[in-house]
Amino acid sequence: MRFSGQTSSQLVSDSLGVQGRGGSVRSAIFRNIRVIAILFFGILPLSRADDFWKHKPPAQWSSAEALKVVRHSPWAKVDVVVFLRQEAEAAFSIPTGTKHCDPDAIDPNGNCMQKGRIEAPIDSSQEMDAAPRLTPSSAFLVRWESAGPVADAFARLGELGERAVAAYQAETPRLPADRYVITVKLEQPGRAGFEPFAVTPAGKPVLRATLKTSRGTVAPLEVEFTGTGASSSVHFFFPRTLDGAPLLGPGRDTAEFSLRGSGFAVRNKFALDREFLH
Repeated sequence: MRFSGQTSSQLVSDSLGVQGRGGSVRSAIFRNIRVIAILFFGILPLSRADDFWKHKPPAQWSSAEALKVVRHSPWAKVDVVVFLRQEAEAAFSIPTGTKHCDPDAIDPNGNCMQKGRIEAPIDSSQEMDAAPRLTPSSAFLVRWESAGPVADAFARLGELGERAVAAYQAETPRLPADRYVITVKLEQPGRAGFEPFAVTPAGKPVLRATLKTSRGTVAPLEVEFTGTGASSSVHFFFPRTLDGAPLLGPGRDTAEFSLRGSGFAVRNKFALDREFLH
């Protein structure tokens, strides 16, 4: 936050010159301290309001608030993939920079910490000196289901009669106590025929997923597909332990989810607080 080039001490000094000595000086100091306090700390109620799940009971959440938890929160984020193609087929994907970066993932220097989240191998036969054509972007919703607020949000949507909305958001069919569950849902296909999670008579799509923490990297123990068409999704069930030790630390920890499929790759990093884990 800027004060037109003045520091807090300069503001006080300027007021001293105008007010004079004694009581006027003290009044000016306290007045400027109050102004500075409002400017710096007045935003705190707004910040707390953004994290309403920390202080507002789920029974008081509105439909919009519950939907925010399952779509745009520390446990749910939408990743955008831009497909590069030759002829009619997508060959690989690239990150979209800061344009579609989650605000929480932008560092103080304006760099998107998620920019490495989409990394698919490039065929060696492709000529990189020619600019490839871009197809419309595709979007994936990636959600950490094993968080208390997420389960509360889905329950609240049901209470408010928003069952169709909840179903479209692809709630996990189950939450095993010994698994961390991550759901990936196709939000926007981007191009005709792109159905990465569609189960057909020919079989299920081949997906490679991992979950990485400071303790190590694990693969899912189970994979379950739900929904059809626009609501198709996939649920990955990861172990909560690695070599007998908890996969996540006792306090705040991070977990990086990676998924590769046919013609696309998604990577998402979660900042997790044990207080909110299911």
